[in-house]
Amino acid sequence: MKKVLLPQKIHEDGLSVLQGRVEVIIAPDPSQDTVSRYIQDVDAVILRTTSTITRTMIYSAPNLQVISRTGVGVDNVDVQAATERGVIVCNLPAFNNVSVAEHTVALILSLAKAIIFLDGKTREANWSSRNCQKMVQLKGKMLGVIGFGAIGSSVADIMRKGFGMKVLAYDPYLEKSRGQTEACTFGSLEQLMSQSDVLSVHLPAKPETVGLLDERLLGMLRPSALLVNTSRGNVISEEFLVALLQEKRIAGAGLDVFADEPLSEDHPLLKLNNVVLTPHAAALTRECVVGAAVEAAKAVVDVLTGVTPKHIYNPDVMLRRQKST
Repeated sequence: MKKVLLPQKIHEDGLSVLQGRVEVIIAPDPSQDTVSRYIQDVDAVILRTTSTITRTMIYSAPNLQVISRTGVGVDNVDVQAATERGVIVCNLPAFNNVSVAEHTVALILSLAKAIIFLDGKTREANWSSRNCQKMVQLKGKMLGVIGFGAIGSSVADIMRKGFGMKVLAYDPYLEKSRGQTEACTFGSLEQLMSQSDVLSVHLPAKPETVGLLDERLLGMLRPSALLVNTSRGNVISEEFLVALLQEKRIAGAGLDVFADEPLSEDHPLLKLNNVVLTPHAAALTRECVVGAAVEAAKAVVDVLTGVTPKHIYNPDVMLRRQKST
């Protein structure tokens, strides 16, 4: 029977897809050392966000046929090594778009309306906190969206239609990176950084995006600006962002992703009162967790039974397989 490794357990509905078809091996922990040991004789891996599958791991697993992600991003998989070895990498594009967009909006509103601050003060019976004037009105303000794909454009749509915000967008992957549409105006990164009241980041982690929002660009933000990131932590210079927040050179940040995860217990972000932090949980709604587990498991079963899965991140591998049969 084929073996499938889970560095982290997936939802029971996903496990039921595998039951009776494969031998499921759940690693005792998702650390690199543990996954490296367990991957050596498996045929497939179902991978959540915490673990990383490296080149060394892939080349140490001669039976490995497929790595199936329970999300969109594949930055925790060495796709190049997988492609070289003929290992199919599956992901779930667009699967968590709604959940991540909703979470982004929640972070924006939490910051703009000072929800965390006011909740704490209310619990302290500090009724005078209602006069703090930390809350801002969003109508008429400028929302800058970096990355105008499905999630970024959805956030823009919600904030434009629901809250009356203006939208300025930048997307390095869209052919039309400038101009104006009904939904937004496209501009340069410099324009977004200097003109946005709220900046929402929606970029994949790629060589050209890692560290893109550096000290120069972040330094252009207004003192009243709010920054929200639900994409990948390493697209922003986190060290400089912390400095901006500590020095109150921007008003606040809502972060679901970080350069290194999980955050260390002494991370400076944890000491700041002008941030709202969530543990890379934007996509982990009940609906997404169940659906992603099921679909990732189905992709594994498909590959192991000779069926082409719905979504293949490195389609060249499947083309090579088909030509060799």
